Amino acid sequence: MSSADPGAGAGERPEAGSGSSSGASSSSVSSSGVGSSSFGAVGDNATFKWELKRSLTHIAWIPVSACLVIAVTVGFAVFAVAQWPGGPQSQYVWCYVLAALALLGAGAAVLYPADRAGRARGAERQAVGARQRGVVRAVLVGFAALCCGGGALAWVDVDRTGEVGVEMNIQGAQPVDDTGGTLTVEMARPPADDVRNKLRLTLTIVDDDPTTPTCVGRTTAEVTAVTPGVAPSARKVPAQSTIDFDLGGRQGALRFAVAVQPETGCSMRLAQARGTLHND
Repeated sequence: MSSADPGAGAGERPEAGSGSSSGASSSSVSSSGVGSSSFGAVGDNATFKWELKRSLTHIAWIPVSACLVIAVTVGFAVFAVAQWPGGPQSQYVWCYVLAALALLGAGAAVLYPADRAGRARGAERQAVGARQRGVVRAVLVGFAALCCGGGALAWVDVDRTGEVGVEMNIQGAQPVDDTGGTLTVEMARPPADDVRNKLRLTLTIVDDDPTTPTCVGRTTAEVTAVTPGVAPSARKVPAQSTIDFDLGGRQGALRFAVAVQPETGCSMRLAQARGTLHND
């Protein structure tokens, strides 16, 4: 009699996974960071999932908003310099002040500590302190955004209604002797969207020969608006004077006749005609 060999019987089991591993191989992937990661098999149609446990409002939205305000303020400042309308610097004071406040407020919001280092405190007190600091930073960001918008509006207002210089062309034969002569001063057409309705015209009449005794104080000029609708239509002024004209809603080119009348024995020259459009 012979006994059956137990090693070759049905009790022998194949090694776990030996059959399935030959058909398809798999590997696991993991991720790390804020939130929980998921695991899955990498295959032809593999998908990855990221679960964010913390709310979006907790992910540094205040510093991001503050940096955005800084970027917008700096960008508008570059645009304003490139498109500078001109005129006296005093009319841009609000632009400068509000832009500076916007940068200071946004910078303070970025630098203000979100968490205060110090001795250990209770969880409730720490939560209250964090909320208070969050409110302060949010107020700073809102303040900076308002200042940025206010500065932009102030610049736009100056660009549309503030004082801007315009080119004035002088035509006619010079110098003008004691018999008198009439010169023409022309202002080029302003941009179509310009809404300024007044012109400040400054005339400078000087001696033709500066080495001779001056005749400036004894020379007069009569300025007449050739363009209809401009008031006053005529005015007699000294050799160096400034006249304000109401354009009456005109937006085109302007022309003025300047009749120079020097004193006997004098020869004069209209050296400069400077124009400023404004609304005041």
